[in-house]
Amino acid sequence: MADFAFYTDKYLGEYIPEEQFPRYARRAEAKLNQFKHLFRVHPRPGVEDAEDNALCAIADAMYEFDQEDARRGFASLSVGSVTETYTAPQELSATTLYLREQFYRHLAKDFLVMERGVDHG
Repeated sequence: MADFAFYTDKYLGEYIPEEQFPRYARRAEAKLNQFKHLFRVHPRPGVEDAEDNALCAIADAMYEFDQEDARRGFASLSVGSVTETYTAPQELSATTLYLREQFYRHLAKDFLVMERGVDHG
């Protein structure tokens, strides 16, 4: 699994803070493992560190989506001199979730070949 040094030095990532990178890397690794159960996955010809690069691309997207979701859920209420600020619960539509899954797959395909017909037996 790619580490933060790979993310910043080879992938040239710059969005995910170092202390948060392990969590996003684990989530992205789980997504890649899911793809491996659905497809035959192998490195795209000529792409070095293909799986680590795909992991970083997916982790970046997951981080950005989380940041977007946090901004969307931010709310503020003022009554007289009292102000309350809170985050509303996130309710993402099925379409949004589906499109994000498609986006993760698209990112992985920049680095990996994913073919139908995987044999699990």
